[in-house]
Amino acid sequence: MPDDPGQGGYVFLILLDDASESHALAQLLARLRHPDSHVPAAFLVPPTRGLAFFAEPGRQDELDAWWSHEVPGSAHPVYLVMDAGGLEGWLQGVDGTFYVGVRDAERMAVYAADPRACAFLWRGPLDFATAVIHDHSAARSGDMAVFDQADALRMVALGGRFPRLPETEPCTGSVPTAAVTSPPMAYAPGIGTAPFPLAGLFPAETPRPALTAVGSSRPAGSAPRRPGGGALSTVLRSRRTFRPRPDADLARQLAGRGTTIVVTGSRKGGVGKTSFAAGIAIAAGTVLDQIGHMACIVDANIANPDAWGQMNLPPEAATVRDTVAALLSNRDTPPPVHATTPALACYPEVRDATEYSRTAIRRLAQHLRRRYTLIVIDMSNRLPDPTGGPEAAVAAYWLEVADALVLPTTSARADFNGALDYLDVGGLPPTVVAYIVPTSRRLRDNPATLEYVRAMRQRALRLVEVPDDANAVRLAGMEGVPVAQLSSRLRLAYRELTEVIAAMPRRPQG
Repeated sequence: MPDDPGQGGYVFLILLDDASESHALAQLLARLRHPDSHVPAAFLVPPTRGLAFFAEPGRQDELDAWWSHEVPGSAHPVYLVMDAGGLEGWLQGVDGTFYVGVRDAERMAVYAADPRACAFLWRGPLDFATAVIHDHSAARSGDMAVFDQADALRMVALGGRFPRLPETEPCTGSVPTAAVTSPPMAYAPGIGTAPFPLAGLFPAETPRPALTAVGSSRPAGSAPRRPGGGALSTVLRSRRTFRPRPDADLARQLAGRGTTIVVTGSRKGGVGKTSFAAGIAIAAGTVLDQIGHMACIVDANIANPDAWGQMNLPPEAATVRDTVAALLSNRDTPPPVHATTPALACYPEVRDATEYSRTAIRRLAQHLRRRYTLIVIDMSNRLPDPTGGPEAAVAAYWLEVADALVLPTTSARADFNGALDYLDVGGLPPTVVAYIVPTSRRLRDNPATLEYVRAMRQRALRLVEVPDDANAVRLAGMEGVPVAQLSSRLRLAYRELTEVIAAMPRRPQG
């Protein structure tokens, strides 16, 4: 790859689950590269592919090392990947362009809102070559082409897919200056030979490419280029402007998961835990109302119940203590109050609550699961421990039945350490860290801050960056209203957290 960052070109990352198909596709694209093209291009097969490339925390160190070793920091990433449940959520935190092969036509809609994603109905690996070569061919991008138009037409014929008329709605990815500027082709099934296995394209004696660049201009025998700032974690986790999905899509995804219990926890106060709980609950209740489902928020902070203050509830509202007492006595439970939206039920706590048994928490969880699609639990500021006193025990009991954990933290050293202590607790459900990014660049880019953030990314399933809007939080507390009502930036962050929760893997049962 040239050292000139203005001529960064492309890196095509083949992420098919089958390693043989990935290597064969990389070889095919490298062989069909236009011999006169001046656009730098590399065709890579990472050691981890598919959804795991984005979502598997245990492989990120390996992938970081591989990325730093092989991928030039100036190249625009182009990902070739098969659709998988939740993939659309992971792509929101990734820079680049995506070609997504979709087996089920109904799944096409989940990528429609992302202008960088080109989803197509997949029949075989050659479909990826058809799409990529067509969109990066000479007839479409002039001097910036990687492939030749004649090869693009041959791939179309092989794949049995033909371009629609020019006025067809295009897929427009957000790409850098060196990338394709004209709209890519839209696809429709045609009459032709069905795609055949890629492995059959190459003679048996063709050596299998290593897990490095195919078609790179790196001189033979030279040391691999290690671009500054090119680590995979930076690319995958870089902050972008979040674009919410349509409300109806999010509602259907939440309902499709089945009932989900989300707990918000922390080791210490002052990290906005209750605001996060209220914000997620409101975001979920608002969209679920459109399909006849409901969410609820439960105050499980028995030492200092304060969710009621965020929701401006009436003093006569039925409490958690009232509901648990009715369940344990086999009586009808009192109806909850609703706030913000009719689809959000609220269960505040009384200040004289002392403790709950594991049986009581499980009975309450079962009761709530029968009634609500998303259940948000605002817990005490304690590490979960069944033997650590009433607050720590309640936190432990809720975590036993929870499907997801939201763990807020600010950039203070004590808060970072508290979040890492929490992440060290065994048996946690899938966890997303809500990191409140400081407004000070000096603090934000401090080496200690960056190291803490890196450590949290490694241990949690996701990390979502949240804007620091402390004044809105204080004003919400004074006026007794949800902070999302006063800050559009925080409202968007809570919506992002809700979408992340909707896409998180289910917790293994048993």
